[in-house]
Amino acid sequence: MDKLISIIIPCYNVEKYIDRCFASLLAQTIGFDRLEIILVDDCSTDGTWEKLTAIEAAHPASVMIIHCDENGRQGRARNIGLQYASAPYIGYVDSDDWIEPDMYEKLYDKMTAHDCDIVMCQNWRDNGMPSLPLAPKQTGAADRLFEIDTPDKRRTFIACGSIGYGVWDKLFTRDFLVRNDIFFPEGVAYEDHFFSTLLYFYTRRAYILEERLYHYYINPASTVLSPDASHHFDMLTVDRLMWAECERRGFLAGYRRELEYQFLTLCYLASMKMLCLRLKKPPYDFFLELKEETLKRVPDYRSNPYVKDYVTELNQILLQLLELPVSERELDAVCDAVRKKFTAGTLQIYVMTHVSFDLPADPIYHPLHVGRALKDDLGYPGDDTGDNISRLNPLYSELTGLYWAWKNVRNTEYIGLCHYRRYFLNAQKRIMSRADFMPLLAEYDVLISEHATAAVSYRDTYAEAHNIHDLEAVGAAIRTLYPDCFPIFQEVLDGRKIYCGNLFVTTKELFDEYAAWLFSVFDRASEQIDVSSYDDYHRRVYGFLSEQLIYVWVRWRGLRFREVPIGFTQEKAETLALKEQIARLVRERRVTEAYTLFLDTMKARPDLMLPGSDFDQELQTILQLLRQCIEEEQNDSPALLAHSTDLNELIRYYRELTGHSRQKA
Repeated sequence: MDKLISIIIPCYNVEKYIDRCFASLLAQTIGFDRLEIILVDDCSTDGTWEKLTAIEAAHPASVMIIHCDENGRQGRARNIGLQYASAPYIGYVDSDDWIEPDMYEKLYDKMTAHDCDIVMCQNWRDNGMPSLPLAPKQTGAADRLFEIDTPDKRRTFIACGSIGYGVWDKLFTRDFLVRNDIFFPEGVAYEDHFFSTLLYFYTRRAYILEERLYHYYINPASTVLSPDASHHFDMLTVDRLMWAECERRGFLAGYRRELEYQFLTLCYLASMKMLCLRLKKPPYDFFLELKEETLKRVPDYRSNPYVKDYVTELNQILLQLLELPVSERELDAVCDAVRKKFTAGTLQIYVMTHVSFDLPADPIYHPLHVGRALKDDLGYPGDDTGDNISRLNPLYSELTGLYWAWKNVRNTEYIGLCHYRRYFLNAQKRIMSRADFMPLLAEYDVLISEHATAAVSYRDTYAEAHNIHDLEAVGAAIRTLYPDCFPIFQEVLDGRKIYCGNLFVTTKELFDEYAAWLFSVFDRASEQIDVSSYDDYHRRVYGFLSEQLIYVWVRWRGLRFREVPIGFTQEKAETLALKEQIARLVRERRVTEAYTLFLDTMKARPDLMLPGSDFDQELQTILQLLRQCIEEEQNDSPALLAHSTDLNELIRYYRELTGHSRQKA
């Protein structure tokens, strides 16, 4: 069967995502056999090429894979894909995204019904979490057909940005792209700006379908979201190329005002937003270059007729920087104010996990797979993107997630950490929502977990479970780096308050300050800490050490802090695994083996017997009934096993016999 649509997919280091993307193409209702899937590997350094090879081998009639020997970014990969495309219609999909089963059928139907060059659908910004509800598929707006047959219609079409600047939400005719030489610049990011601008000058008919059919994955490691990445500066490079290409093609003669306005919004204002939201500190030299290049093309933005009607109040303020002398300090202040404007009131709580779990429904909660660089992918965003220490998870535990959030999260005013089974609770003993957090954050600088009170000092408590030398190394690091903090550290060690879990919520500014302090202390302390003889449990030394340090830090900084109760939603994955193994051995009446397994596990993971780990307080009961079963076997009177070999029933029966009730922590 002749192919109807060629779908071009650039692939770079997407072994974790390409299966999901391809599965959505395989399910297309228009018929997979009518699709030509062109997968272009842009010189990946992970297992992407092996994945693509397997996909092609399984579907040789519909899949073509192409390997690039040099990385040319998405623009080159898409250009190469178009050269190989043979179908009359073209679609572009990003390899970490996925689409609804009926997307291409619906786009194709509108394309042929209205004789269009382009058909566009709407999209979801999707974090890939099925537990979080998405907006309705129908947007509620009416579909629109654009027929651009006069210069005035084209001016409005351009100025309004009627079809956006993405390429993945559209279907094109191949003839339209080839005949008008519409292509992508290569070797740069933000290549869509260039390609999409050309669309506006050649489109004859375009149809906007007001239905969400494309899932745009909110990937923290994506080109657009990556913090402090040098490729963000490609935005200016691409828009220079765009302007030069429009000049070469003669578009400036008839559409200069529209192109000026487009340069202001697509280059200058978008770059200013990038400086504010993607970079810790805006580079002053780049700002001056951006300003010079903008004024070269738009010498008087106030005279542009579209600026007054289409530019928001905030962007009007940013445009004023074009005509004012701005110092580096003033630029920093402006960017800080804009960042606060965009993020005001936003709250993101990152839920650290190493297992699958049920995410709370409130959208403030974001799963983060810690140590993902060393583990099988759970399908959650991980701490192995951007600037990260994911591979140090065996030493740092959930702190690899804290490090990732410090280095990679920008667009939020407030930020916090919790665990897949451990959350802050409100007065009704329910997991806190945004409505619970915000009043507290208006009153306090930091929210930390409620402390427990030990029978002895924290120093002695730590020494009972860990190597006291490591705690002393942290003290020595604090005394050297932050001498005025050391007396508080000593006071905390002498006290009996115990903080667990590394749970806290604060402003992003204070979060970053704490992370910088914490990792500077650990960097110095690591010179004196040797974990080579530790087992896997005690090797998580920095995770254990940090639990008390958030209290030291807030005391040292003189911050207003509030202790908030913590609740557990489930047992540790390790506890569940132990119970499953014991249950199997009990079913097989191998109780001595079960008892030995229990003791060996407790030696390796003494934390499993803590109340927060033994969620249903069953481990103590299991230990007692196993002892009883062994004693009965030795006396040749196995009463418990005669009653049942089902562990859950045995727990119930044993508690009934001994008069113990089932309690939760």
